[in-house]
Amino acid sequence: MTELFEAAVDVFMLAVGLGCVWLGCSATHRRHQYPELARGPAWATRTWGLGFVLLGMSLAIASVGRLTGETWSWPSAVMRWVAGPLVVGSILASMLSRHRPRRNGRTAEAVDEGRRA
Repeated sequence: MTELFEAAVDVFMLAVGLGCVWLGCSATHRRHQYPELARGPAWATRTWGLGFVLLGMSLAIASVGRLTGETWSWPSAVMRWVAGPLVVGSILASMLSRHRPRRNGRTAEAVDEGRRA
């Protein structure tokens, strides 16, 4: 029973990994339609998307490895040392850019409203 539960969790994590890859690719390739969490400068949003692609690929590879009986340490190292800092750093950069006024007097909200119009 425990093996069945572990296999179900690995299949779920594989689906989550593929979902992260999809979300990261869509955030990287769509212009002006970014997820709410990643709104900010284009470079920060693309960095967030790249981080999510790497995170999803690492999750999927680690899940496939557990399903096949292999144990690899490099997917968790990629998640910890590359994907995590990219995602967290880009979210922090987006948050800071939204709350910091622009040099020409416009705020990030005014820029977002101008894009919507």
